[in-house]
Amino acid sequence: MDFLKEDEDINLDLPETTQINRDLFAKEISNIDSSVDEEFNVDKFLMENNFHYMELDPLLRDLSGLSSVIMSDLLEQVSSNYEHYLEFFNTYTSEDNEIQLQIRDIKNKLDTFMTGFDTLTKKDIAHYKEIISDTVEYLRKLDEIITQLRSHKELAQNIALSKELSKSLHVLCGVEEIDDILCADLVMQLYTLISKCETMLLSLEQLNSPYIHHLYNEYQGIIQEFQVSLKILTERCLGDPTAYPDLSKALVSFVNTTKSMMN
Repeated sequence: MDFLKEDEDINLDLPETTQINRDLFAKEISNIDSSVDEEFNVDKFLMENNFHYMELDPLLRDLSGLSSVIMSDLLEQVSSNYEHYLEFFNTYTSEDNEIQLQIRDIKNKLDTFMTGFDTLTKKDIAHYKEIISDTVEYLRKLDEIITQLRSHKELAQNIALSKELSKSLHVLCGVEEIDDILCADLVMQLYTLISKCETMLLSLEQLNSPYIHHLYNEYQGIIQEFQVSLKILTERCLGDPTAYPDLSKALVSFVNTTKSMMN
């Protein structure tokens, strides 16, 4: 076989590379579809123009040369049309532009304020309202507790005083010569105090407190002792009404008041 003859048909030349110039780049840029945000593809550009067959140094030299030419041409265009370019750049340094920047800054601040205001009205106020409501409810409950504690203290003091008055009255019942005025006054004071204790016990009975139960038991003991004393004093008044006019009047008033309360 004649291999030499066959080799004459084989093309061993390297592919030709495209000349590097502004038209080449302009053509490539025009082919980019900006509507889909397509970017300049360096690898594709090199492959399509056979630059991958070139040595790196010549390729860099040609690209650097083109860059220098473009910069030189740009400088020449700016120099020859300086007033036009100056007018263009003045749009970004004029007083009107300063006003625009101020307006933009104000708008940004206003947007920030409106965002904060929207958060305040839709979230923060509702949150603070809930906190205030819970705080008010807590303070109301606390006020109720303080009132109840004061009532407990006052009730205990009234029962203690009632117990002392009841004992004093019971002692007077055993005295042969009873002081009419003193005994009558003691009966009315004790009755008033016992009535007050009863009212306070009724207002606190829903608490179901062991301490209230204790005070109630003491109250019942005072009532029983007071009833015994009243029975003794009533018998004395019935035995000699003229000897105890004030006491008799106090007992009658006490009986009438009790009847009216029962009715």
